[in-house]
Amino acid sequence: MRNKRSQEKQMRGYFIEAAKQILKGKGIDSLSDRNIANQAGYSYDTFYNYFNDITDIINECINDFANECEEYILEHTKHLANGPEKLRATIKAYVSYFLDYPNVFDVFFLEKINQTERKFDASSLITSLLDKVCKSQWNFLISRNFITPQNAEKAISLIRYQIPGLLLFYLNRNIPKNNKSFLHLFNQQLNKIILFETQAKPSVTIEENILQFIFDDPNSISNYYFIHYTREREVAEKIINEGFKYIESFHNSAEQVINDRLDLLYKHNIYKPYGNNIVILGISRSIFDKYAQKLRLKGINIYIENIFSEIPPEYNEEAEEYSYTLPRQFIKGFANYITGEMVRNPVFNPNYDSPTFESNLNRST
Repeated sequence: MRNKRSQEKQMRGYFIEAAKQILKGKGIDSLSDRNIANQAGYSYDTFYNYFNDITDIINECINDFANECEEYILEHTKHLANGPEKLRATIKAYVSYFLDYPNVFDVFFLEKINQTERKFDASSLITSLLDKVCKSQWNFLISRNFITPQNAEKAISLIRYQIPGLLLFYLNRNIPKNNKSFLHLFNQQLNKIILFETQAKPSVTIEENILQFIFDDPNSISNYYFIHYTREREVAEKIINEGFKYIESFHNSAEQVINDRLDLLYKHNIYKPYGNNIVILGISRSIFDKYAQKLRLKGINIYIENIFSEIPPEYNEEAEEYSYTLPRQFIKGFANYITGEMVRNPVFNPNYDSPTFESNLNRST
């Protein structure tokens, strides 16, 4: 009896896998009992020894696809620590799964439920999947006072319906026109929905302390300084150890500051929602201006800081953009404006001038 059940399970698995391959590759319109049987390598009659009809096997496929989507998300986010970045990465991985398998999206969101639902509540499984994969991150963020339970629930509700809507317009109506525009729109909408509160702890007097931390070097007037905010301490530590990674230009995520309390306070009030940890970047004016002048003389129109990368730029084909890495020698350290913690980078050297910079310049001609 046990062998018979095992054999039945194995045979059902063959047909389910065949059906999944058809759904992923050609879509639900190509799914038929004969096509499934042919794909599985068995006869049409054998199919009905294990399934009542097409609806029966579609249900099994939906369940398998949901599990597969969860595994896909776990694989793409397992390297991240709990926090805002991991929540966003989880939602992005969910979207990426359907970008990779648009026909699965059609099965999930375009087929009428009364045609595919029978043995279990497929509608509930589909609509709750995004909530399920994000649940642990929402719980973590609520427990650490990144967001209130009430605001988390509002965000969850918006995400539940808006993300499939964005995918629907893009995958089935080609709105917007290309992948890069879609990802830009997706990120914009996600940033509008997910808003974190500043943790309710008394702030130290950040203006004087942070300014002193940035400009404590007697030669600081000879440097350009920039600040970048991140919520996760682990991210700030990683920047110190590995360098500052950015897309296209670090001016997209780093703001220049001067030794002026009002200037810093103004910029701090703008960027503090992005995190409690302020990463400080410092580059010698002589180094910066040296390469700026060389670029002008050569007539090269690129961002100066992109010359300062010892690691070759990485090209993201999906987003159609390059990422660069500013060397760790240009990272002064980071400060937490809530706790007052200051962490210095022992290898900080704003005058760092690597031979690679000149090579990057020559390759840009």
